Amino acid sequence: MPEVRFIWFGHVPLYSVPRSIRSIVTQEHPDNVLFPGYITGPVLEGAYCGADAFFFPSKEETEGIVVLEALASYQQVILRDIPVFDPWLKDHVNCYKGKTVDDFVRLVQAAAEHRLPDLREAGRKTAEQRSLPLVGRQLRQVYEAALHDESEKEQFE
Repeated sequence: MPEVRFIWFGHVPLYSVPRSIRSIVTQEHPDNVLFPGYITGPVLEGAYCGADAFFFPSKEETEGIVVLEALASYQQVILRDIPVFDPWLKDHVNCYKGKTVDDFVRLVQAAAEHRLPDLREAGRKTAEQRSLPLVGRQLRQVYEAALHDESEKEQFE
């Protein structure tokens, strides 16, 4: 897809990846693929907000914090359909999911040409449902319920 510019922000110690991948990152990648490294602040915010899509074809994830950042940045999100994103991310509801290279080519091209239905608002609402203040309140309720249950249990012992 030489007509599309792909930018991968982040840092991974290259000694921890196979030599074939290290070679791609350091020298053997197409001209339309950029690896600027770890970026913070306005540059990263601009990339999130100014891109046509956030493309994340990861085959394994623990949680997907960068996906939440992209959703919060009001971005069209294209992901690999992997279990960690279920059930909170739904294909054609708050993101787009693909399984094959052909799926990703179709989705990325449609995003670059602004032909995908706009799911950014639904994505942003999904990110808001996982905000730190909201998750903190939910955890507090769980802990308070557990403490309450424990104190009731002690009354009957």
